[in-house]
Amino acid sequence: MTKRIPMMIIVLFVAAVLAAPALVTSTEPQSPRRAFSLSDKPADTPYSPAILVEGTLFVSGQIPIDPETGMLVGRTMTEQAERVIRNIEVLCKKAGLDLSHVVATTAFITDFAEFGEFNAVFRKYFRTIPPTRATVQVVKLAMGAKIEVSAIAVR
Repeated sequence: MTKRIPMMIIVLFVAAVLAAPALVTSTEPQSPRRAFSLSDKPADTPYSPAILVEGTLFVSGQIPIDPETGMLVGRTMTEQAERVIRNIEVLCKKAGLDLSHVVATTAFITDFAEFGEFNAVFRKYFRTIPPTRATVQVVKLAMGAKIEVSAIAVR
């Protein structure tokens, strides 16, 4: 009996040692996440422009930024809304999706008097089964933009 106990302890110890590397290296999330940005330059932001998780793309709020220059583009709501939706489209394409995969959006605009212009652009890009949308008027947006839109797209 006394010989069995030390042997059991050794077996348990060996099993624990063999299992330990698996426990230590399993710090990665269950589902891999892939991040995307508008340009090939490293993002200089503390957030990801878009993250793909198990076929769902989460797009951070996009303002009308030219991906190459990082500068705000467009003076009118129409011009800025076009750039914002094209930026969302670029992020979708990088994740293997397109605008038809967008199921939900949240829009922030600085002036509801320009809501009709925004709707016209939205209709142009989302012709069939448009995504859900919440639109909120805000006092100010980054870089003086008139509009910011975040989106969720699903494969």
